[in-house]
Amino acid sequence: MNFRPLEREDVKPLQRLFMESLSDLIRREQFEDADLLDEEVERLNTTVQDSFEDETVQIFVVLQDDVIVGTAAILPPNDIITAHVNIDPNVPEIGCMYVAPGAQRQGVGRFLIDNMRRQLVANQQTAFYLDAGFPTSQAYWEKRLGPPLVTIEHYWGPGAHHKIWRCPANEKET
Repeated sequence: MNFRPLEREDVKPLQRLFMESLSDLIRREQFEDADLLDEEVERLNTTVQDSFEDETVQIFVVLQDDVIVGTAAILPPNDIITAHVNIDPNVPEIGCMYVAPGAQRQGVGRFLIDNMRRQLVANQQTAFYLDAGFPTSQAYWEKRLGPPLVTIEHYWGPGAHHKIWRCPANEKET
């Protein structure tokens, strides 16, 4: 696997990865919100464009056999995090993390988060925030990162919580 910063020629393949990953996630989670896919993809595409114009937004990709199979971003903490946590200055969020459905359960996510942590250390950042609203994502992160800093009960509706982690950047491999 190869980890590197996003390049302009990655935009179209990355958009396909977002559509494929989110469609699969929404199907597995059995979400009924018809607009969720379009809203999330639009938000992610805006973040991609921001990464070319805003130095506080860095997107990275994982390639396997020259195909993008994963992505994540280092960016300022999102509105959910800033509304529910007293954020530390200079502590970014790791967000927009997606692994292609066909590449899941093959170590891509672990490879991605480990490399994101190395990038944070290279950026001289000591910690990061990460949040998750999808139950399968929350279960993955609890397994990798431990208990969340904050659980926002019923954020997405009855029984649908949102979780936020704050983690050291230099922790051993996850």
